[in-house]
Amino acid sequence: MKRQILTGLFLLYFTLVQKPVWGQSEEDFVWPNGAKAALCLTYDDGLPSHVNTVVPMLNKYNFKATFFPTLTSPSLYDEVEKWKSLAKNGHELGNHTVYHPCQKSMMGMEWVKDHQDLDKYTIEQVFDEIKLANSFLQAIDGKKDHTFAYPCAHQYAGGKSYKDSLHLYATAARWSAMDQEELASIEQIDLYQITSWAPDQHGANDLIAYIEKVIKANTLSTITFHGVNAEHMIVTKDAHEKMLQFLDDHRDEIWVTTFKEATDYLRLKRGK
Repeated sequence: MKRQILTGLFLLYFTLVQKPVWGQSEEDFVWPNGAKAALCLTYDDGLPSHVNTVVPMLNKYNFKATFFPTLTSPSLYDEVEKWKSLAKNGHELGNHTVYHPCQKSMMGMEWVKDHQDLDKYTIEQVFDEIKLANSFLQAIDGKKDHTFAYPCAHQYAGGKSYKDSLHLYATAARWSAMDQEELASIEQIDLYQITSWAPDQHGANDLIAYIEKVIKANTLSTITFHGVNAEHMIVTKDAHEKMLQFLDDHRDEIWVTTFKEATDYLRLKRGK
C-alpha cells in the first residue's frame, strides 16, 4: 500500500514538473499573428523627448508603446495636451509613482533626496502614492487599470517588499536593469517582475542585438528607455529609429505592443 502511495505521489510530481500549470507548453505558445516573441517599448519618467521626439517616430512606424511618467515631471504639466493626445492615440500611460522613490541605501543612489528615500517609506505610503498616481492617470486617459514600473527597479519600502501586494493596484509590473538579465521562458515569467533592459548610450546594433535575443528565446521582454536625443540615459534619435526600422521589418517574428496588452494576453493564455 505504501509503495502504491509513493508511486502515485511520484507520478503526480513528475506530471507537475514536466508540464506548465496553465495547460500550454512553451513550444505550443503563440503570440498574436503567429509571432515568436513579444516586445514592449517603454519610456520612463515623463520626459519632454517622449512626447516631442519618440511619439512622432512611433506613429511613423505604427507602433504603440508604454510611457511611465513620474507625476512630478514638469513635462506632464507643461505639455499635458500632448500627453492626453498620446493616450488618445493608443499609447499606454503606466504608473511610475508620484515622487519616484528609490532606496538611497543602494549603491550609486546618493542622488536620492531624503523625502524620496524608499528606505524611509512604509508599505502604506508606497501604495498611497501608487493609488494617487492611478487617479491622476485616469484623469488623463480615462482608464481605471494601469500597469506599473518600479522606480530604480527597487521593491523594498522600509526594508519590506511591496511586490506581493502590488496586484491590488496594478495589472502587471516591470523592473529594469542596465545589465541584460537572463530572459525568462514563457512559463517562468512573473507578471509582477517582467524583465527589462535599460540602455544607456547604446547604439542601434546593441538595441537590435537585444531584440534578436528576445526572438531567439521565444519570450516576452521590454526595453526601458529614458531620454531619446536629450535628458539622461540617452539613446540617440538615429539609434532609436534604426531599431524601429528593424522591428518594422520583422513584424512576422516579434509582436510589438503596449505593456498592458502584452501582459493581459499572457494572463489570458494562462487562464487567470
